[in-house]
Amino acid sequence: MTKRERLYPKQDAVEGMKRARRQEKLDEKDLLILRELELDSSRNLRELSEALDMPRTTIQDRINKLKRMGVIKRFTIKVDRAKLGKGVLAFVLVSFMPGSEISQKALAHEIAMLENVEEAHLISGEWDILLKVRGSSMKEIGEL
Repeated sequence: MTKRERLYPKQDAVEGMKRARRQEKLDEKDLLILRELELDSSRNLRELSEALDMPRTTIQDRINKLKRMGVIKRFTIKVDRAKLGKGVLAFVLVSFMPGSEISQKALAHEIAMLENVEEAHLISGEWDILLKVRGSSMKEIGEL
């Protein structure tokens, strides 16, 4: 996973979908297939065909189209973090000190590389960076 994907995981996906909609129209069947794949991307064509009441060839053709358009970037898994001892999720707000030797963006990149940090987002307002962090306890997260 690249630093950009780690910092802005949803942004790239949203941009890809917007671009795809402009280039080639997505219809209701495409959206249904996407919804089913988001729920469980490990399902095979037969299972998707039964769930959506569509021929397997139609589903395969549309998945290929969605990949080609960049709407589907990859198939992935969803990990149960609790079973890995990282069941506590927290969002942490970070304030940036202007005039620092490091830029706000560079700081967010460095923080994103820390072990328990899943995502780091630059935000506007009173706070500067929003972190999505996981740990085994609030104490562990607090020590971050």
